[in-house]
Amino acid sequence: MDDTRAQKRAKFLEDQNLIRKRRNRKILGAAAILVAAGVALFSFLNKPYASPTGGNFNIGEAQNYKNQKIEMTAAPLKVENGKAAISLDTLKEKKILYTEYRGEKRKYYGTFDYLPLNAFVTRSGRVVLASSICEPCYGTKFYIEGTDLVCVACGTRWRLDDLMGISGGCVKYAPEEFKYTVENNNIIIDESALKNWKPRYFTGEMQAQSS
Repeated sequence: MDDTRAQKRAKFLEDQNLIRKRRNRKILGAAAILVAAGVALFSFLNKPYASPTGGNFNIGEAQNYKNQKIEMTAAPLKVENGKAAISLDTLKEKKILYTEYRGEKRKYYGTFDYLPLNAFVTRSGRVVLASSICEPCYGTKFYIEGTDLVCVACGTRWRLDDLMGISGGCVKYAPEEFKYTVENNNIIIDESALKNWKPRYFTGEMQAQSS
């Protein structure tokens, strides 16, 4: 009788131990899935968004704009033989520049018969050359504040490193990057790219209305 009771008790303990192990495996498996999902989400939210159109020249030195507000500095745009150039040394010194392409007088946007341009250095040191227009609000001036590029006119903010929208009414229309090269310490862009530039805002609005 005692042997039978002992056997039943041993069998019961064995079954409980097996159930506990299975439960622990399920808990560990669920925890591993949650951790993997968390890592994937963190990586997605923090990954750098490389520009699909802009240049990728890097000055070779990371920039720290923490607790700084850096206003635009006006700089000349030299146009010659189908190329437009901005001084790379001036950009390195001032961090964000404003200039204008006036090589072809036409209606670029709103009342603009010229094309405003900006150039700035991201925190990683990448050089960005872009249109200097916040298209929905017609703002043409921007400044760097910490990790953001900010429109003076409406206060819309984009991440400085990749121009992803953060807040404000114009987040979908960050300054539009241009392809460029760096030659003889100048940022060079084909004049044809400036001549042919068209705003995205009205184009998108007209497409939405016609659909």
